[in-house]
Amino acid sequence: MEDFGRRKVDWVLEDSPDLRGIVALDLKLKNINDTWERVLGHPPEMLLGKPLTRLVDQNEHDAALMLVNTRLAVVEKRLIEFSLRCKDGSYRCFVWERRPARGEEGMVISGRDITERKKMETTANLQEYLRSKKAKGPT
Repeated sequence: MEDFGRRKVDWVLEDSPDLRGIVALDLKLKNINDTWERVLGHPPEMLLGKPLTRLVDQNEHDAALMLVNTRLAVVEKRLIEFSLRCKDGSYRCFVWERRPARGEEGMVISGRDITERKKMETTANLQEYLRSKKAKGPT
């Protein structure tokens, strides 16, 4: 059954495989789609109104802060990478896009899960390193 009272943008947000939402300039999550709970395991009530940095490792806080840098968002379309902690304590890596939210003091954010790609890159790098060590022989 289709809900005709909903805006098209609502369907796009909810049906997205990406984490989408609006984050205030103080990094508090103002709005999120259902994918946040599906991917990270945290129910919305545990995230909304709370700073995104609660899910970010201390070493990646600077990257998370770049999400709300409005000057960079307008001038520079650079993607930002950082991980979020899942409810089970594991981390998933995301590449983030952002743009200023119209009519709100904050940013519209979209995070694509790249965890599997990062694992493959790490494995390939380790294999290359081990091959190079083997080729050089014992030192």
